Amino acid sequence: MKLYLYIRLSSADDDLKYKSESESIANQRTLLRHFVESRREFQGWDVEEFVDDGYSGTNDDRPAFNRMIEHLKDGDAQLVICKDFSRFFRDYTEIGDYLERIFPFLGVRFISVNDGYDSDDYKGTTAGMEVVMKYIIYSFYSRDLSVKVKTGLEMQMKRGLFVGAVTPYGYMKNPSDKHHMIPDPETAPIVQRIFKLAIDGHKIVAIARELNKANIEIPSQYFRRKNPDSNRYRRTSVQKSWDDTNIRVILKRYEYTGACVYKKKNWRRIDNPKSTTQDRSKWLIIPGCHEALVSVEDFEQAQNIFRKNPKCGYHAEKDYPLRSLIKCGACGRAMFRHDRCNRTFYRCKQASYNDVCPKGELFYEDDLETVVINSLRQMLTILVGKINLIEEASRKTKGTAANLEVSLQAVVKSIKQNNLARVEGYEKYSDGKIGRDDFLSLKDRLSGELVKLNEEKEAIERELAAMESADDTELAFLGKEASQFLKADEITNEMLLFFIETVKVYSGMRIEIKYRFSDEIMKLLAD
Repeated sequence: MKLYLYIRLSSADDDLKYKSESESIANQRTLLRHFVESRREFQGWDVEEFVDDGYSGTNDDRPAFNRMIEHLKDGDAQLVICKDFSRFFRDYTEIGDYLERIFPFLGVRFISVNDGYDSDDYKGTTAGMEVVMKYIIYSFYSRDLSVKVKTGLEMQMKRGLFVGAVTPYGYMKNPSDKHHMIPDPETAPIVQRIFKLAIDGHKIVAIARELNKANIEIPSQYFRRKNPDSNRYRRTSVQKSWDDTNIRVILKRYEYTGACVYKKKNWRRIDNPKSTTQDRSKWLIIPGCHEALVSVEDFEQAQNIFRKNPKCGYHAEKDYPLRSLIKCGACGRAMFRHDRCNRTFYRCKQASYNDVCPKGELFYEDDLETVVINSLRQMLTILVGKINLIEEASRKTKGTAANLEVSLQAVVKSIKQNNLARVEGYEKYSDGKIGRDDFLSLKDRLSGELVKLNEEKEAIERELAAMESADDTELAFLGKEASQFLKADEITNEMLLFFIETVKVYSGMRIEIKYRFSDEIMKLLAD
């Protein structure tokens, strides 16, 4: 029996603003595999994944989705599981078509984990249309509620009230009025210092280096210290430092002039949370809402720090083998990918702002690919060899396991006979057929035999359990994926992400690869 797991990540997904694609896919994979492993009915099933990374769910123009449907048409699997309906299709009419017509015709069972939907619960009914109607009702209700909320917020914005969840760095909410901001005594001086340095002609790199030398917390670290229970910025590295990104954010915030600024971005619609930046002419700017940290004149003068520089050769390819894997070993942040003289390389952007990251070192992609892929090949070759040995040993013990099952049944039968003999002995003693001494002697002998029989039963059960653990479904699946990787003519990013979590690069081209293997697998490889 075989089942398919379908995973999709769209470039329009809101979580891409906060997480890398691999992390979101990994989260879906973890959820689905936990669901499968927790259901006894799926034990022993072959599991295959189909992953669409960066494809919209509004249509079926998705390579992995189409491959999966073709396999289903060939009868290769009987079950499809996905995280929720939106991962499968965002168009409710398409969902209904698959639930009502296509999947029943193909004899395919469909499960949406987060929606609590299992097509097996609706055999002979029109649950597909029921799901579609719920989808439509929820969609219209959400749109109506969204309009009402946005209208109320816009009225507050026009009155100059602060309606954000988190204040800009340098400000804090007034304890007596959450819609009014006041300067934060800890961070307001830092904002003013940044603007002064910019007005004095210091470049962004020089400003960042000065703040780092003074060991001043960056905004995200300051927020985490003040709000330890919040999930915001929870992934911020402790090594993260001031750089051109957070300096630019501060120097470009018009709120420091005392104004409230809204509508910087346009939120398209409720079913597409991706927002777009609006032209400054469309911003809603309400001056004099709170105490200014800099004057309007100083703010405008500080903007002269930004120069029109020619764009560097940053790669924007959608897919390449090392995508989202390469991290700086010193600071833990993602390295930037660039082109120079028709050769692609990585470098750590933080090296310009601290003395920890490898400064001036370029790590060429073809060299990194060679090291990473060869290291993974060696690891997987060892793993496949270990798995083959385990499977061979398992095959040799099949007969032994059968003998143990026979022995176990015999011991269980002896235990029952022992219990029966104890009952019969007591009945004879009660009827006066045997004396008290004979009864006690019989009882002691049977009790001793029972102890030995129970010990023998436990020993056989332990041995059988050890044999069953050798026949590990997860290990077999991993071995199958490893074998496919070793036979592949072309290595893709999806293949590497399945086995590798991160590749940390240190000065001198020293590389540290963190694999996604469990502790048990790593122990197996180390033996």
